[in-house]
Amino acid sequence: MAACTSKNSDIQEIILEEVPLSIRETDSIVVANLINQSQTYYNNNITTATAFDEYLKEAEDIALKNNFKVPLSNIYHLVSKRHRNRSEYGIAIQYATKALDLGKEINDQSLLSNYLNMAAVIYRRVDENSQAMELHMQALEIAESINDSFQVGIAYNGVGNVYLGLARFRAAMQYFKKSFEIAEVRGNVLGQAINANNIGEALKNLGQLDSALVYFYQSLDYNTQIDSEVGQAICYNSIGDTYRLKKDYTQALKYLKRALVLNEKTRDRINVSSSYTILGETYLQVYDYDNAITNLKEGLAIAEDIGSKYQIEICARLLADAYEKVNNLKASLAYLKISQAYKDSIFNEENLRHIEVMTAKNEADRAKSQIQQLHSETNLQKELISQQKKAIIYFAFFIIALIAATVLIYRQTRLKEGYKSILMQQRLLRSQMNPHFIFNALSAIQVFILENDMENSSRFLSDFARLMRQVLRSSQREYVTLEEETGMLNYYLKLQQLRFVQPFSYNIKFDKEIDPKNTLIPPMITQPFVENAVEHGLKSLEKNGLVEIRFSIKKNNLLIEIEDNGIGLAGSKMAKENGVKHESMAVQITNERLQVIEKVTKRPTSFVMIDQHMVTADKSGVLIKIEIPIIKPDSEFNSENKKTVKLYKN
Repeated sequence: MAACTSKNSDIQEIILEEVPLSIRETDSIVVANLINQSQTYYNNNITTATAFDEYLKEAEDIALKNNFKVPLSNIYHLVSKRHRNRSEYGIAIQYATKALDLGKEINDQSLLSNYLNMAAVIYRRVDENSQAMELHMQALEIAESINDSFQVGIAYNGVGNVYLGLARFRAAMQYFKKSFEIAEVRGNVLGQAINANNIGEALKNLGQLDSALVYFYQSLDYNTQIDSEVGQAICYNSIGDTYRLKKDYTQALKYLKRALVLNEKTRDRINVSSSYTILGETYLQVYDYDNAITNLKEGLAIAEDIGSKYQIEICARLLADAYEKVNNLKASLAYLKISQAYKDSIFNEENLRHIEVMTAKNEADRAKSQIQQLHSETNLQKELISQQKKAIIYFAFFIIALIAATVLIYRQTRLKEGYKSILMQQRLLRSQMNPHFIFNALSAIQVFILENDMENSSRFLSDFARLMRQVLRSSQREYVTLEEETGMLNYYLKLQQLRFVQPFSYNIKFDKEIDPKNTLIPPMITQPFVENAVEHGLKSLEKNGLVEIRFSIKKNNLLIEIEDNGIGLAGSKMAKENGVKHESMAVQITNERLQVIEKVTKRPTSFVMIDQHMVTADKSGVLIKIEIPIIKPDSEFNSENKKTVKLYKN
């Protein structure tokens, strides 16, 4: 059930010099009156009136002659909505597209947001969920930019319905509740009726039948207040189906018959088909096979006429069951074949909708390929340096054997090459972490792609692209600023938050003495332990997780602390023994990196890993402490980094 609007807009017009202004003003009033007359006539003759009646045709003719874009778009939108409510979706999409095209030409963002939301409803009705989601998200973005809470609420409801169609019931319920809250604040009874019913549907699908009935009756009360027969029919269907699931078939048949009467009166044929289908299924459950077959055939005929593949598949499957019960195996097999054919068709169409997601995945694969290429180049450089090193050593021994005076030159040369080798070792150690991190990030994206979660896939890929740019940039440098390091951590943790079903939060804190823009740190020194905290500590946690990263000054050194409230080292070890295997190289690689830093800076470093439960019984999780020298951009230890940055920027 989707919200709709008849939001009035000021008539925008292009002044034509050859037409007197008074005539145009009169024509604009005539167009508005014709639209109002059409709405009155249609509402009073809903079962017999045509969607594009004579009032609207005359209004269209005048609007076209005067280039009245706003009223013309309203006419097409109104016609589209009428065809949609009659389940004539092909024609509805044609007029919705016309309204949208005009809406993009008009400088009225609220009107455009409305048209986008309403077009999305049509695509939802024909199970084109990816297209519907795209339109609702466009409408939401526009509505939020102009603070139009009415259209924001409609967009939330639409996104909830898309998730409902994808069987993501808990996600759907969250969006319906957001939409309900907006409708309640605005005093929009129709919006409250719609969202209460939608929440009930989500609860029904989750098996919470008593809670679902509470929301269905609440929705019925709202619809009765505004005298909405369409809304009442939907509520009766929902209540009847819920009683059927509770096996209270007397109550179920009572409400389902009420729904059928109202649906036939309003001519919303998709709901008529749905009423017949649910009635048929209920009769099937009480062993009244004749009534079951009669109602299911009625529902199937309407579904075939309006082209609803989903309804056809359900009716055919239930008819196959009904005929099997009366031992008419030939008819049962025929309907079973129909059901399977439409089930395969629906499946194939869903596969086509994956194309856009797969395109995004290919982009991610290309990024991965670039990382692998960089890794290969690093290995090649390592081999070249190794060969150069051997050549220098052989040459030095040869020089020593010939001329003793060359010893000093040889030692200086070796020290210089040794320093370069140490820097290269640090780069190579850092590069060992990148593929592991990239693999986990791409695995997270794959989860959303497999779940067909368009919203989170899009958001995940966008954040992932930003993160990859920073990772690629940092891989060329020996040091990055604390601001850049925490920026990468922010992107990484946001990606992990999208990925996790169990929510967790994180904090990044600095001592007031620290200037993040002017303090350097080896790139990605913290990321492996943050990843361990999330993957090992919080993943199996049954409560809200927390990761905290702190930077402080300790005796002229930079102290980095990574703390989580997860299951701790002992719990992580037990999880591995129970089959949750995730091997981490973080400790080994970090110790090697710290050794390199000690050699370069001639200053001590330290690394400590503490299982907090072993120290304090009432605490859980792991605390990592890393202590390194404080390095500023103008430090002598950053001279090589400055060269690298300069080369990278050029």
